[in-house]
Amino acid sequence: MKALKSLMTMTLLVGILSVATAQKHSRADYFRIGIKGGVNLSSVKVASLSANLENKTGYQLGAFARIGRTVFFQPEVYFAAKEVNVDVLNSLTTNQGVVGFSQKSLDVPLLLGVKLGPLRVMAGPVATYAISASTNPDAAVKSYFSGTTQEIINRSSFSYQAGVGFDILNLSLDLRYEGAMSELNNTVAVPNGFNYSQKPSYYQATIGFRIL
Repeated sequence: MKALKSLMTMTLLVGILSVATAQKHSRADYFRIGIKGGVNLSSVKVASLSANLENKTGYQLGAFARIGRTVFFQPEVYFAAKEVNVDVLNSLTTNQGVVGFSQKSLDVPLLLGVKLGPLRVMAGPVATYAISASTNPDAAVKSYFSGTTQEIINRSSFSYQAGVGFDILNLSLDLRYEGAMSELNNTVAVPNGFNYSQKPSYYQATIGFRIL
């Protein structure tokens, strides 16, 4: 957890530095805001499982900001619906099997990147806040961002993203890999009696449109 906090702090500091460096350039050169959406493909690797866990497809919608030119800081926020198959153990019957879960979450990536012409390369930490299917987005945001900083951290899970992107006029195309740093059971509610400890990974393909 300390290492993650250090990484996020360093990400923010470099992002602030990139803003300061870009002040001598026009606003259009270094600052943009846009909306984005796309699909994600989940994968869970479990060495002890004899059955194969098939990949599942979900979706995500949100917004992004990009600050900087050659070196940039890109914070994002989006709603994600991820479909996951996991290997679970029912502690009541001692039976083990594959069960599918739907994970709805608010994801907040903080990415650092380098732009080389139309190509972008980026990476950074991601904070994920699980949202109950029975909770509307407004209530979920108020619930998960209430309380002390430590309480918010305890309600969240963390991962990292790395990938590449291409800019074509006002469009941004991104392909990324997301790997979990927290166990899946931190963010997915499962029925009583089931126990599991697995780290999922996701592949994302999104398209963004610049609005500013």
